[in-house]
Amino acid sequence: MGKTGKKFEELVKTIEIIRKKCPWDKKQNHKTLKPYMVEEVYEALEAIDSEKPHKIAEELGDMLLHIVMHATFAKEKATFTIDDVIEHIREKMIRRHPHVFGDKKKRNIKQIWAKWEKIKKAEGNYQRKSILDGVPAALPALLRADRIQKRAARVGFDWDQVAGAWNKVKEEMREIHEALKIDKGKNKAKLAKLKEEIGDLLFAVTNVSRKLGLDAEDALQKATDKFKRRFGEVEKHLKDKKLTLREMDRIWKEIKKNEK
Repeated sequence: MGKTGKKFEELVKTIEIIRKKCPWDKKQNHKTLKPYMVEEVYEALEAIDSEKPHKIAEELGDMLLHIVMHATFAKEKATFTIDDVIEHIREKMIRRHPHVFGDKKKRNIKQIWAKWEKIKKAEGNYQRKSILDGVPAALPALLRADRIQKRAARVGFDWDQVAGAWNKVKEEMREIHEALKIDKGKNKAKLAKLKEEIGDLLFAVTNVSRKLGLDAEDALQKATDKFKRRFGEVEKHLKDKKLTLREMDRIWKEIKKNEK
């Protein structure tokens, strides 16, 4: 056994000991760990954005902890083990990469995706009726929209050019303006219509981002970070006195100008 294998076995044994002796860990199960698992994934994403290798390694370790924990729960009930988890993914990766482990014919990305889908459909446990099935509904909205659009694009349902996707954005913006004209009130029907149209607009903007080869989720995260940074500068002025909206807007524009 190599060094990595030995360390992995030591981790599995450590988790099994903790599971038996820690009062908190004794009470955990697949469902109770779900929120923490999601949190660890986002912390790993944040670490990747930080570009600090030691931080990335630390957060990946936290993710690995959850995998071993879930496998430990299953082992206790004799449903599966960590060995089953490892062997399942190893076999699947070999099976779905015939261009690496099989015929090794040179293929472009489009051909690889087509072969990937064909192999998935041939697998015994394949239950999907649509190519869009399997994209988790729990994904962040922009990320889910991006994944759905990419899958539809695999079968040719996509704009040829970015211009087509951009025209759809402008179309959705016009529909929002039309929805605003329905009446002056804020009745449920109008709000529902506006919500629908804003959703369509966000979906269309995500499409433009995808066509440009950009990550819409990451773009929005960075825009939010930028707002947070700039508003932090505005807040420094609020410590001295109460400012009007016009005064805050003036400070905001100065901060924006200085950043450029």
